[in-house]
Amino acid sequence: MTAAAHSSVLAQLMAFIAEMILETRMESLGQPGRPEQSLASHRKIADAIRAQDADGAAEAMLSHIELVSDVELLR
Repeated sequence: MTAAAHSSVLAQLMAFIAEMILETRMESLGQPGRPEQSLASHRKIADAIRAQDADGAAEAMLSHIELVSDVELLR
C-alpha cells in the first residue's frame, strides 16, 4: 500500500519505522490465527481504497492498527 500511494513522505515514514516495529510485527504474526486476521485486515483496507471510500479505508486502517498493536510486548 505504501508503494501504491506514490507518496515519498509515506515511503520515508515506513522505512523509518520498519526496524522499530519489527519485533512487535513478529510477535503479532506469531500468534495463532493472526496472519490470517492481518491479511483479511489488509484486504479490507485495499478494498476500501479501490472503492475510493476514504472513510472506509480510514476505519479499516484503524481497526488494523488496533489488531496488530494487541500484543503482549506492548501491554
